[in-house]
Amino acid sequence: MSDETIPEVLPLAGLPETGSPAAPADKPAIEQQEVYVSIWKIAVDTQMHFNEMSVKARQFGLTFVAAALGLGVVLMSRNQEFSLPVPYFGGFDLHAIVVLVIASAFSLYAVRLLDLNVYHKMLRGAVAFGEDFEESYMKQIFTLERGMTQAISQFSRHADTKVDKKAKPYKYSGETLKTAGDKLARFYNISIGTLVILALGLFIMTGHFGQRRPMPAEPAVSNPAVALAPITTATPKPPGGADAK
Repeated sequence: MSDETIPEVLPLAGLPETGSPAAPADKPAIEQQEVYVSIWKIAVDTQMHFNEMSVKARQFGLTFVAAALGLGVVLMSRNQEFSLPVPYFGGFDLHAIVVLVIASAFSLYAVRLLDLNVYHKMLRGAVAFGEDFEESYMKQIFTLERGMTQAISQFSRHADTKVDKKAKPYKYSGETLKTAGDKLARFYNISIGTLVILALGLFIMTGHFGQRRPMPAEPAVSNPAVALAPITTATPKPPGGADAK
């Protein structure tokens, strides 16, 4: 046995000490790390872009609904009939506010198709790429259990997400799974259903089913005998009181 003192082994700069999470075995070079970070930034910007497009589509649909309902309230507040008589099915009136509410429901349904079938799918693709990139490349740089995209997806999909902040890195857990697409679909279904029920209620209130509107009354005449007397035209007589020969 040698009596020489064994020098203390110090951890390399940038690597965790004993007891902390293990760092990647092959950490990429600084230049490669910069490339990874730049790609990750582009992925995050793409996610934000598609999310903004979805938000703008929803704002447009909700703004149209609010404007239509506001116009309907103004029409209802006036004591005037903004109705279109329909002679079919026994006759009924179609009020303008019913048409506005139905148009609002259709417009919101169109926004639903655009949002869920176009923008949200593109956002899901960008998020899937971000999660894959963080799992495959960013973990070579940072000793984290989840990247930012992965953490956001965890909280978005699991309402019961819990974070163990005592652990290093943080530990995420959650069992209840409900995607953002499911939540958006439920939001649109409830909103459109509410508008349809509102339109049906207003239609029943303002329909006047089976009631025909009275014909406008003719102007009254003070002396009916005069009004019904035949009109005679007098034949002019020649001068002198006798018929000319």
